[in-house]
Amino acid sequence: MPWTILLFASGSLAIPAPSIFLVPPYPSSHEDPIYISCTAPEDIRGANFTLFRGGEVVQLLQAPSDQPGVTFNVTGGGGGGGGSEAVGGSFRCQYGVVGEHGEPQLSDLSQQVQVSPPVPTWILALSLSLAGAVLLLGLVAVTVLVRKAKAKNLQKQRERESCWAQINFTNADMCFDNSLFAISTKMTQEDSVATLDSGPRKRPTSSSSPEPPEFSTFRACQ
Repeated sequence: MPWTILLFASGSLAIPAPSIFLVPPYPSSHEDPIYISCTAPEDIRGANFTLFRGGEVVQLLQAPSDQPGVTFNVTGGGGGGGGSEAVGGSFRCQYGVVGEHGEPQLSDLSQQVQVSPPVPTWILALSLSLAGAVLLLGLVAVTVLVRKAKAKNLQKQRERESCWAQINFTNADMCFDNSLFAISTKMTQEDSVATLDSGPRKRPTSSSSPEPPEFSTFRACQ
């Protein structure tokens, strides 16, 4: 059953909310208009539509008798007259039809559609330049940190190698000193043993008979 028949049958019948959405072309600068479509259910045609920005009325349009919706053309200032306000904001729409006793019946408000003002080209270029500069600085900082870390690790490795070389050199000296000490100790022990083996010489006793001395007589040549 068409909505118009239902409306005439019951003037207090709730009317479904319209659908709202942006349509191209989309604005690329503050001077470009924005286009917002507001559409009632398919059975409701020729309704009166109202566009709101925030809590203020922006535009009023009536749909053709054979169309369920309209398209609002919003420019700076909101009323299509080229005001100084920036295009953008939070938009909603609503439609109304005539009831049984000639009283207007309003629908619920549509869902909210958010329109952001277009960013000027120079701001976009500046933002991209700043982003590139920040990225470059970040890469430079990371490179410096990596180089410092590598240099620090290399320095630690050299210090460890130097410590190992010093420890090895000290161990070699200690081994050499120990060898000398062992050799000296061995020689001292050998000398002591030799001295003990030789012992004191025995003196001859009276009981022993000495061998008689041998005499030689030489006759003088005459």
